[in-house]
Amino acid sequence: MEKKNVLITGVTSTLGRQVANQLYFDRKAGTIVGTAIGEMPYYFEDFDKKRFIYKQTDILKGRQLTNLFLSDYFKEAAIDTVIHLAFYSSRKDYGEKSHQLNVEGTKNLLDTCIENQLIKKFIFKSSHIVYQIKADNPVLLDEDADLNFSKSADTWIRDRVDADMICRSRMDAKNINIVVLRPTSIIGRNIHGSMNAYFDSPLVLKPMGYDPMINLIHVRDVVSAIQLAVHKNVRGVFNLMGRETAPLSEFLRLNHSRKISLPGPIITPVNFLTRKLGITQYYYKVEESLLHHSVLLDDSKARSELGWEAKNHIRFG
Repeated sequence: MEKKNVLITGVTSTLGRQVANQLYFDRKAGTIVGTAIGEMPYYFEDFDKKRFIYKQTDILKGRQLTNLFLSDYFKEAAIDTVIHLAFYSSRKDYGEKSHQLNVEGTKNLLDTCIENQLIKKFIFKSSHIVYQIKADNPVLLDEDADLNFSKSADTWIRDRVDADMICRSRMDAKNINIVVLRPTSIIGRNIHGSMNAYFDSPLVLKPMGYDPMINLIHVRDVVSAIQLAVHKNVRGVFNLMGRETAPLSEFLRLNHSRKISLPGPIITPVNFLTRKLGITQYYYKVEESLLHHSVLLDDSKARSELGWEAKNHIRFG
């Protein structure tokens, strides 16, 4: 059995750590090279140094990226699959460096992979937030639904759209299979996603008169989708839906959230104030449309081609 040898960028993120752990105990996976900007965290110290290699790498710096791909350990590991998770996903402290990592970092890494004839697959975790969300959306959005190219969209959203499009624009490359995964809002411990911050807020702000259907996906189901994408001979874009779908009010009830309903225009300044006071880390403007309009994804393609299915329930309270 030929094993997959994998490079994981952003391996110190919560998702990166879980993906590395899942592949480390995967009998069909061989050597794993993990990269991040900081020093190796303690939780990788128990890994066999022959199977897991950690390297400090800034993918924005061309020389460091080139040195990584040309290094002896990289060549000896025969890396054939790249999982790109080095993406600044928190809106807190977002700045120009974050923007460069999200967009230029993705471009630099993907171009390097395409030039390297040994890399056969590139997997990028995108997000459902790339879709254009409006009142007249169909019940389910498939992978061909319109993306949000609005100039008024939050910079954090535009980064995700740009990175997603960089991957899609290179899918005709013949020597590499590019896979883009678009999960709904990821929920899990130490996940720095927007909806995680929303439910963790001691006082939740809900738009008055709106109660959209939303879907939440457990982080373990995203990990399993990435693992399947490593092993399956696939390419293209895949939506991922979690097991939990319900009106926003029902999730707030299950979470025992203290909520207050306010008109949309008032929520923006109130949310700004609560962030400044350190009461919440949720950014209302980033996912404002999700609290007004239902956004559900058609994940039939992931089910049929990846053989993937969400299995984990979200625990609240």
